[in-house]
Amino acid sequence: MSHRHLRALAALTSAALLALTACSAPESAESSASRDDAKSDIALEMNELIEQHSATPAFEAPGPAVDAASLAGKTIAIVAIDLRVPTIADVAANAQEAAKMLGIKTTVFDAKSQATLMQQGMQQAIDNRADAIISDGLVMQVVAGQIKNAKNKGIPTIDVVNSPPVADVPGQGSDPNIFGNVSPDADLGGRLMAAAAIATTDGDAHVQVMNTSELTAAAAIVGSIESAVEECDTCELAETTDTALNDWSTQIPGLVATQIRSNPGVNFILPIYDAMGIFATTGVQQAAATGKVRIVSQDGSPAALALVKQGDVFVADVAKSSAWAAWAAVDQAMRGMLDMEPANPVLPIRYVDAAALKDVDTSTSASVDAALFGPGYRDGYKELWGLS
Repeated sequence: MSHRHLRALAALTSAALLALTACSAPESAESSASRDDAKSDIALEMNELIEQHSATPAFEAPGPAVDAASLAGKTIAIVAIDLRVPTIADVAANAQEAAKMLGIKTTVFDAKSQATLMQQGMQQAIDNRADAIISDGLVMQVVAGQIKNAKNKGIPTIDVVNSPPVADVPGQGSDPNIFGNVSPDADLGGRLMAAAAIATTDGDAHVQVMNTSELTAAAAIVGSIESAVEECDTCELAETTDTALNDWSTQIPGLVATQIRSNPGVNFILPIYDAMGIFATTGVQQAAATGKVRIVSQDGSPAALALVKQGDVFVADVAKSSAWAAWAAVDQAMRGMLDMEPANPVLPIRYVDAAALKDVDTSTSASVDAALFGPGYRDGYKELWGLS
């Protein structure tokens, strides 16, 4: 081979080596800085969102005043999806309290998460000629026929803590034959859950979402979480799990432990309701992942908030007031009975963590409600109803 050919071969070899070196070279300082800036930007945005929703929500009248006195002696039938779920039980109890104060009678039916019982409870309310029905978390698709039947008989049905609220449309985001809706903003709730994971990890969240797809609001909550995490280029989503409500206590602990072991990069688990989060906390502990994997959820049930107060595994909760939801549902029911327009369906929420719960008694729903949401909404509704 000639010297000229050798020199050419050496040049080609050198070029190839340079190309390989460039491909395998570590990330440049400029690229690394750009990536860090992107992480910091999204973490800052999520921190700001959290701060916006960390204070006690102010009461705003959801509609014009109601002539509550004219409804004394009427009956509201409360049909609950499952009174084993803390927030569902709290809504039923607080709706009874508000109605009693107004001289309105109540009945309560527990469907125990069974579709046939949901339909039976609704039909029983219709047959007993209730003046209004509060659907406490029922699956709308299951009871659509009974809701339509109630409407045809002049009985307004209120959907509570269930369907993502939409004002100024038939059903307010729920079944179109529903008179009025009361529920937290599902998109905001899901986004705040994701925000906690992104902000806490400074944009390095590896998220496992836990779904219960049978629940009406589930799709909106999960979609909002996933959308927020996808905005973070340096975050990751594991495959979402799906656990039936009836199986929360028996399946979630083992499922979480298995997911942690099979997805070692996961650092945040986001169950869509905090009753799930309680069992998920057990799963994290079973997997010996305390300090590595954290949980954020939503609802504000006392047992979950007690875990958040400890701050080691369950670190934040997007809380709603079940009592506020119940009073709002009674308000909607009265508007329906009086042939008024439905009220604003959006229920306020509040982001809380261990710092916010430091001096809060988390032993009962009443103590949690008083500490996190204050008396403002009760005073506001009493004035709206002519009681003060």
